[in-house]
Amino acid sequence: MSEENVRQVLQSLSGKIPEEKMPLLKNSLANADDKTVDAILCADLHNPTHILLFSIFLGGFGVDRFMIGDIGLGVAKLLLGWLTCGLWPLIDIFLSYKRAKDKNFNKIISLI
Repeated sequence: MSEENVRQVLQSLSGKIPEEKMPLLKNSLANADDKTVDAILCADLHNPTHILLFSIFLGGFGVDRFMIGDIGLGVAKLLLGWLTCGLWPLIDIFLSYKRAKDKNFNKIISLI
């Protein structure tokens, strides 16, 4: 794949994957074919900003974890989150944002 296409793909994924993993993705994309790039661009990725907002407003009910795909943690947070006096949902605001980016990166790497 050309350097220009790699740059465009990385720009479209900016903010959806962790910044520290961009060089690894860049190296992987350099060896990818056009079909793989199309699959990456069409992949259903989580928007970390939306996850953050859901975590802030509905995090006590585990909605953020359900959206990310962590169903077990979502159920546990829904049923047991009140035992932590609101500490788990507060901490999870930061964790779910990073977890969404990590899940996006793992999905992209699996497509390559």
